[in-house]
Amino acid sequence: MNHEHRPITVLGVPLDLGVSKLGVDMGPTAIRYAGIFEALAFAGLEYVDAGDLDVVRNFALDHLPPREREKAKLDEVIRVSGELATRVGNARRRGELPVVLGGDHSTAIGSIAGVAATCERLGVLWIDAHPDANTPQTSPSGNIHGMPLAVSLGHGIPELVNCAGFAPKVRPEDVCIVGARDIDPGEAAFLRRHGIRHFTTYDIQNMGLHPVMDQALETVSRRTDAVYVSFDTDVIEGAVAPGTGIVTRGGLSYREISYVMQYIGQNLEFAALDVIEVNPLLDKRNQTAELAVELLMAALGVRYSEYEKSYLAKNRPVGC
Repeated sequence: MNHEHRPITVLGVPLDLGVSKLGVDMGPTAIRYAGIFEALAFAGLEYVDAGDLDVVRNFALDHLPPREREKAKLDEVIRVSGELATRVGNARRRGELPVVLGGDHSTAIGSIAGVAATCERLGVLWIDAHPDANTPQTSPSGNIHGMPLAVSLGHGIPELVNCAGFAPKVRPEDVCIVGARDIDPGEAAFLRRHGIRHFTTYDIQNMGLHPVMDQALETVSRRTDAVYVSFDTDVIEGAVAPGTGIVTRGGLSYREISYVMQYIGQNLEFAALDVIEVNPLLDKRNQTAELAVELLMAALGVRYSEYEKSYLAKNRPVGC
């Protein structure tokens, strides 16, 4: 779909309090360094860099006793989620397209809340190796980044569930997960109990990507008036995208994830999008952040390869 008529607001959320590995707080900076604004400018898309939210980092709480540290982390995630919901909601009301750069996946709690506050019925397309549908009772780790989808559906920590003052943000029948391959037992039971549609990497191999994406977009858009797209880079094969929080084997190949994002760009006019879990501490030469920019442009309906060839030719040093 063509997004040229909506100004794009890029907002960074350097949040690392929902994970156990450090580094995702630097994701927004890595994506900016990878050329997101150069790509948007070349494509002729109107945009503004809204900067980063002010977030307390994980290491800043290390001096606290364990119980106090966990409470401080939760309090900060609650605060940041509320502020992000306000920023995303306001951007939507101004007619803008919010693009949120994470940060860990607990970022999506506030983003989804902000979009949900501006529409009658929200659909959520969750592109992730993990459903992130745990609750404190089912989570093996207790990490909040494994809970945002459950929270948005109205299950989990009350202060997060009620972000922006209402719950739930989305109905189970309006959610679709694409690319899951690492599902905890409690999450599997949650998905079954609530009838949440999900396509694993096995389903993709068995059915083919085109039917999967057809059904996924139909699920999230048929009954809704707005769709939120959440893209976690750990859905990609680790050799292709090493700079992400949880790398497991069997992720989507470069061709597969490119198809997914191009299909979105051609067939879905979404209300907001996030790019989550880019971790430059684990990356190689910023290749995951560069891939994230390429895939973001594909979701916006832009042929990044055309941008790349033209931009590199224009900026190639003399004599090369």
